[in-house]
Amino acid sequence: MALAAAGSWLRFALVRTPRIDSHGIAFLVASAVSGAGLILSGVCSLRLAPRADRLSWRALWAWCAAAQLCAFLALALTSSDLFFYLCLGALKLSGAGPNAVPTSALQGSALLDLIAREVWVDEPSPYGPLFHAIAAGAAWIGERTGSPLWGSFWALKAVMFAAAATALAIAARHLASRRPAVSAEIFVPLALGPLVAWEISGQGHNDGLLFLVSVVFWVAAARGRHALAVVALSAGVVVKCTLAPLLALYMVLIARTSWRRALVLGLLSLLVVSAAVACDWGSFSPRAVLPLLGGNATRHAHSLADLLCLMFDSLGMPATSALAYRLLSTFSLLLWVALFAWTAVQARTIQDLARGYLLVMMAIYLTTPWFQPWYVIWVLPCLIVEADERWRRFIALFAVISVAQWILPLDPFTTVIGDAWAAARLWSLLQLGRERSEAPEAAPSQMPEPL
Repeated sequence: MALAAAGSWLRFALVRTPRIDSHGIAFLVASAVSGAGLILSGVCSLRLAPRADRLSWRALWAWCAAAQLCAFLALALTSSDLFFYLCLGALKLSGAGPNAVPTSALQGSALLDLIAREVWVDEPSPYGPLFHAIAAGAAWIGERTGSPLWGSFWALKAVMFAAAATALAIAARHLASRRPAVSAEIFVPLALGPLVAWEISGQGHNDGLLFLVSVVFWVAAARGRHALAVVALSAGVVVKCTLAPLLALYMVLIARTSWRRALVLGLLSLLVVSAAVACDWGSFSPRAVLPLLGGNATRHAHSLADLLCLMFDSLGMPATSALAYRLLSTFSLLLWVALFAWTAVQARTIQDLARGYLLVMMAIYLTTPWFQPWYVIWVLPCLIVEADERWRRFIALFAVISVAQWILPLDPFTTVIGDAWAAARLWSLLQLGRERSEAPEAAPSQMPEPL
């Protein structure tokens, strides 16, 4: 992780600007250096995981602190999202509503020159009011320190670093008390793998907040603390709506045992979401999240759709490119809906919910036109309750493969190759699980924890 962080500073030393230009030689050299560090970190974490029980928790925490701190010291390299967050914070601090006002309203601001203009500059924020308040706090610190860029940059990164550290502490405590036999094995890919360290502590993605609330949710759900689990997910929804499917599936699971409890928890969730929205009611607009749900044929990245669209566009076939986008995005949506419905019907335990949610999200990761490696953070906390060692290894390896692709700018080719491997591995795991369930003498290695 120190090598990965050094690569980000190397790019800054060569170009003397935090603005990311992915077409320059400096970016290629920096990506090679940082990517080498990420791959090395991933390989080490994968090799350590099955042997981690030989180390004390004190040693594991020492290495965790070192890895996360090294990542925290990195500059933005593989994503300019952090600069977009700072623009949203500046908008919120100025009194404008980020859900209603695009970042282009910050004319004259140095922050505006640092974001991916072709993607976000003319669109409102797709995030929720809770995150806007946090971003505004970082912007306020930047103003107070006299550095709207670097002061707010490090302040917001510190928030994400703290979110990751808190999540890891909660996960470790739960695993040590409830799953001591595999606690160290599960903790390693969370704390020492490259995904959380680089994408949250290093690149400052607001998915660090989702990582925190997801860990709280799975720990609370496993302990039967339903109210805390619902509050955590509801708070995550008003950061980024991507946790809404998990919240809905959990409510269905609760309703299986008690409609009354589900109704009370539903009202609690509504209260949390309403309180957050009420604080930003004047500018709140749910229409801001619609671009994330498809319909924009120009928005594709790290996917098969991206590969096909780029190929057809380069051949001068824009109509075919748009058709390919529509077909793949429709297929992705239908697959997602089918797996969501299947999980809602089949899930009977927290472990069933985690496995079903993983399949739902993997369907999105492998088929959606717009995918980013840090999205895998949304399912990484499923490791906390996953009972099957093979599925845990798959999640950990997919997380490493996703982030290790930053070493070379060969996307979407590398992404499609990785997706093909993941799809084949998923099919193998599902087939193996079906064969074991059909075998009369088969017995599960660990009984699922009842709701």
